[in-house]
Amino acid sequence: NGNLLRTKRLATTAINGGGGGGGVEIFDWDSNLKWSFELNTDVLRLHHDVKILPNGNVLMIVWEAKTREEALAVGRNPDLLPANGIVWSEQIIEVKPLPPDNSEIVWRWSLWDHLVQDFDETKQGFGVVSDHPELVDVNYVSSVISDWIHANALDYNAELDQIVLS
Repeated sequence: NGNLLRTKRLATTAINGGGGGGGVEIFDWDSNLKWSFELNTDVLRLHHDVKILPNGNVLMIVWEAKTREEALAVGRNPDLLPANGIVWSEQIIEVKPLPPDNSEIVWRWSLWDHLVQDFDETKQGFGVVSDHPELVDVNYVSSVISDWIHANALDYNAELDQIVLS
């Protein structure tokens, strides 16, 4: 419709990584701010990409901080935790803009709900990783950084009604 959808970098929180932003805005052709949304806390922070949907809602990528206890509960290998114990998972949210300054999160998907691991049989999600291509191995990386999964982009395929995250 000629409007500009853009991400916005807000003050740094405890979640501070490349691509971190925290805000999304829509401007009209005359540079008037039509709508603004922020999600920028120590637990949740918008980052990288956004995508406007055919219905006018906006998909957004969100870092979701998980504590050491939460990570261990899903079978994360403690040797793969950073010194502070915090790991960042990913979420996708669908936000319905309610201009000028309101919004409604109408849908949320969390990677944390789609994990598998073969490290600790006493923890949730234990299984044969290769038998579950629909899930993400919580221990697949060999580094100890908080941002272990790091999504950069998302897109929407209207024909198949699918969201792609990379």
